[in-house]
Amino acid sequence: MSNIFRAMKAKKKRAVDPDAPPRPTLLGHDKQIRDMSAAHERELAELRLRVHNLERKLRHQTNYLDALHNRVVIKK
Repeated sequence: MSNIFRAMKAKKKRAVDPDAPPRPTLLGHDKQIRDMSAAHERELAELRLRVHNLERKLRHQTNYLDALHNRVVIKK
């Protein structure tokens, strides 16, 4: 019986360093995760816009070179 009561006995609290920063909380972690995901969303939007602009530029250059090629071939 004494073993059962020993398991139920309250544990001693650890000594806390008064100069230590506060321990992180789940709410703090949740806020950090939300901030990180918002930053990732912004970065993803910027990258999508950049890819779109580069694809548009490539299409324009391809069309220009095709027209130039056709003009050179026709004049021969």
